[in-house]
Amino acid sequence: MGMFMFGMISIYQLERMLDQGSPLLLVDLRTEEEYIYGHLYTAVNIPYESLADREEELYKGLPVLFYCEHGGKSMQAAREYAGRGLKAASLGSGIQYYSGKYLVPG
Repeated sequence: MGMFMFGMISIYQLERMLDQGSPLLLVDLRTEEEYIYGHLYTAVNIPYESLADREEELYKGLPVLFYCEHGGKSMQAAREYAGRGLKAASLGSGIQYYSGKYLVPG
């Protein structure tokens, strides 16, 4: 996946990857309350503030796509973990405007 090793992807690129069944670990960095309200299908919720304590959950041999509400925290997380050798990317726009087929409503 050329877009990884720290990259930013659009929601449309993500949908294409999910349509194709690309192996991917989706990590929702928002609070538990925000996650329950609505999240991407198959995403695990690791709030940004808990990331350091739960980082072992990221090392599953899969590319990791971080997302948050607006894209800022996911960008920081992707940059940090790519720097540690993880294949990591950020959902550039965040999930704030997404209402597509991979949204699990709360």
